[in-house]
Amino acid sequence: MKKHLTKLLCFVLTLVLVLSSASVAFAKEDKIPIILVHGVGGSPVYENVGTENEKEIKAFGLGEVGDILKNTGLIGEALKLLSNETSVDTDALITQFHDMVEGNPFNCEPNGQVKAGQGVNNYWTTPMSKHKSFWQNAEKSELELIREICLIHGSKNVYAYNYDWRQDIYQSAKGLRKFVKAVKKRTGAKKVVLVGCSLGGSVLSCYMDAYKKKNDVKRYLFVNPAMYGVDVTRCYALDFKISKKQVLAYLEGMQKANPGSTQQTIMKVVKALGDERVAIAAENLAKLSKDKRFIKRLTTEVVLPWIGYVPALWECLPHDVYKSAVKNASAVGFLDKSSDLYTMIKRYHKIQGRFKKNVKYLKKRHVQIAIVANYGEPGIPVTSKAKNHIDGLIDTCRASGGATVANYGKKLKGKAAKGRYVSGDKVINAKTCVLPNSTWFIRDLQHMQFRRDTEAAKFIAKLACGKAKYNLKSVKKKLGYGQFIAADENQNLSNI
Repeated sequence: MKKHLTKLLCFVLTLVLVLSSASVAFAKEDKIPIILVHGVGGSPVYENVGTENEKEIKAFGLGEVGDILKNTGLIGEALKLLSNETSVDTDALITQFHDMVEGNPFNCEPNGQVKAGQGVNNYWTTPMSKHKSFWQNAEKSELELIREICLIHGSKNVYAYNYDWRQDIYQSAKGLRKFVKAVKKRTGAKKVVLVGCSLGGSVLSCYMDAYKKKNDVKRYLFVNPAMYGVDVTRCYALDFKISKKQVLAYLEGMQKANPGSTQQTIMKVVKALGDERVAIAAENLAKLSKDKRFIKRLTTEVVLPWIGYVPALWECLPHDVYKSAVKNASAVGFLDKSSDLYTMIKRYHKIQGRFKKNVKYLKKRHVQIAIVANYGEPGIPVTSKAKNHIDGLIDTCRASGGATVANYGKKLKGKAAKGRYVSGDKVINAKTCVLPNSTWFIRDLQHMQFRRDTEAAKFIAKLACGKAKYNLKSVKKKLGYGQFIAADENQNLSNI
């Protein structure tokens, strides 16, 4: 009897130890470090960083809207676009633009490197508990997501990878690797969670490609990501197409965007000019876009000295546009194929083409990966892809990793409109996504405009914190949302 009792006690003690260790393991998993990687503009960039002459580089180096309006010569020529009574002096227009952007601090060096003395002033490898002023009063975008994640996960377990988003995305990924190692060393964690927003999704894509074998990421969450490119950058391939119908549709859609923002105000002011004048301006711009001499001067004398050496913007080219962009841009002198900048761009686009392969590799090793893409806005009306559904910036087909999406204002038809991955509004078929079973779509939510204390922001935060496994069934059961979700003006969510 005593012998059996001893065995029973040993068994019970063993069970207690197993359960105790399991609970510790779960506790550690519960508090796994979460690192958020922002997108364009997520961290301000400065000249003379760390000195008494430190100065923020605002508005892509153009200054405030008021500064632009003070340029009477530029405004005078631009206003001519609103009427057919006077023609635009294109030489004067180019000269005015050139004078405004020449020598601006935003652009990188011709070799694609950020200029000496420039960068961010908030690079921290310490957790958000040490930087509460950074996120506690956040109202929208990445900072609001950080805030919501901190509220759920604890600010001592949340980190922000702040970086100079102009630089080569591959360099940003190398910086993220250094950051991950620092966080792991600080916390003792074996793995982290990476959340990539907008351009941050491209950084995560590069990180996957370079460091997937390190096996130190538990979950990847891509939020409105740019890893497959942004179709408005087709302009770099000299793909210009402007129509008054698309311009008017865009202005109508963007008036509803970002309530109270400067962007919304500008859109309302432009729309207030009247459909007739806006239509005339669109027609005049369409004529200019077909003038090869004007386009060559615009790209080489305005865009090149303004933003033409910024690697990250070039690297936002969709993979299938890359070759034509290089061919057309180099033909007019907009891109030097012998430059270090071109080497960076070429390297990144090879990585971009391997995204699907890298995802497959990680999925086989039980790494959780999810994508959230928004839709419901008309495409930016300057390229041949203006009929796309976008989130205000990134095309839904790109952000989702390959969804089949109807043109804006249209619905899918035939076989494309059938199946379990088709949205209730017949706009999206997610079957063609890289991750059809772990990609979610939110309608009528602007690009990265997650606002304070909203259901939309909390949904993303819960995904980041692992409140549900990254599959449709688990998210529906734990969080209540299906694959297709609608957001109202207050960012309350409902299933479509």
